[in-house]
Amino acid sequence: MPASYTNNIIDFYKYISYHLLMNVLILFIHITFACLWVGGMLFMVFVSFPYIRRTPFKDEAFQNIGKRFSNIGTLIGLPTLFITGLLNMHFLSVPYTSLLHPESLYQKTLQIKIHTFFLVVLISILHDFYFSPKAKNSKKYAKITRILGILNLILSLGIVFLASALRYNM
Repeated sequence: MPASYTNNIIDFYKYISYHLLMNVLILFIHITFACLWVGGMLFMVFVSFPYIRRTPFKDEAFQNIGKRFSNIGTLIGLPTLFITGLLNMHFLSVPYTSLLHPESLYQKTLQIKIHTFFLVVLISILHDFYFSPKAKNSKKYAKITRILGILNLILSLGIVFLASALRYNM
């Protein structure tokens, strides 16, 4: 077997290994940030908030926890999810035009997932940076903030459901 043939095979496997590693790494980052986002909201709803509601410093605690989660989740997590989502599409050879004109059930599901993601981003920005800062001094804004938070959690769980459907080409 000629040496050039062997080198071509080795180069081919290096190329394939690099791309597989990148695929796995990008997907890992995407899933990790999705866990941070959805898991953080579930933790707040089922663990933090029930405890904090019974404390004398609840208003301050809600503001501090919310601000911290906003900085990590909204400002870092959501942009990371968007970028890694686009990279996942690239590595899966899904054309970006399919987000506007889906040609298969898979692409339609992906389109709905990404449009729902944009809705989550919009609600997060309104919740975190407009309504939440005003919630401390207003029951009206506190109620709107709660409703937006619950809506955001439901939509985020919907995104996880759609991601699960994509796994089975639905």
